[in-house]
Amino acid sequence: MSREQIVRDTAYAIWEAEGKPEGRDLAHWQQAEARVAASAAAKAKLIAKGKAPVSVAKASAKAAPPAKTAATKAAPVRKG
Repeated sequence: MSREQIVRDTAYAIWEAEGKPEGRDLAHWQQAEARVAASAAAKAKLIAKGKAPVSVAKASAKAAPPAKTAATKAAPVRKG
């Protein structure tokens, strides 16, 4: 899901939680952007400390295999 879609969904949730008021779309969008940015910063901080949530850790592991594993797979096997 794109960042924009996450902000859109968050803004919609804020709008619903406030009773669906009219004319507050910009305020809701700005609140949603702030929440999404804070969430991303918190996740980045956890990743840096090595305490990422399981879903984030799995996504990171799928994105880039460890260098040692990639090198081991690429290296020819010598016998003898």
